[in-house]
Amino acid sequence: MNSPFLRPDDVAYAEILTDAAIHVLGVRGIDRFSVRAMARWMNVGPAAVLNDYSRARVLDLVIICFERRWLAWSACESLWGPGASPVPLRLPATPDECLGIRVLSALEHLAEAELLRDNKAPAAHLDRLRREERALLGLRLRTRCCSLDPAERVVDATMALLRGLRLALADVHPVLTGEAAIELLAEHVAAGTVHRQGCVDIQAAS
Repeated sequence: MNSPFLRPDDVAYAEILTDAAIHVLGVRGIDRFSVRAMARWMNVGPAAVLNDYSRARVLDLVIICFERRWLAWSACESLWGPGASPVPLRLPATPDECLGIRVLSALEHLAEAELLRDNKAPAAHLDRLRREERALLGLRLRTRCCSLDPAERVVDATMALLRGLRLALADVHPVLTGEAAIELLAEHVAAGTVHRQGCVDIQAAS
């Protein structure tokens, strides 16, 4: 499986665990997710994993590694140059990218379940991911506003639309095409940063 969310050549144990979790969640779903299933994919016994880490620590490592992969993927759209993207952060365009969307959603459900066990760490890691991605979105919207900070509500609304479009595109039976999603997001960003055009017009006239 060739995916921006997998690191098959990485020998770091945490990265191998993360690949295993992605495969299990992608193939079996959240209901069949377990350290045993991850170990089976790794061709080792569950004890080989749990001897070094608790189940909670395994989930921590998986989310931390996945967070880095997610942010790298989300930010891979270029806003500059001849191939500049019309959208500030990436929308899924391939089945492997859609898999990443579904895995993040599954990790969010797992984090909610961990809260019932009084394990707050997974939810805290995912909260950090959301904050970092929102900050990244704010910076990228800023480039469209003549270096002026976009309104908070514009950033929040764009983040909400982006999340919804990603989930819609990753659905097993999507009702939206990738092209339509890009157009919708680009139109929203243009409307939310409309004062940028006024800045450009003023600079051109001066």
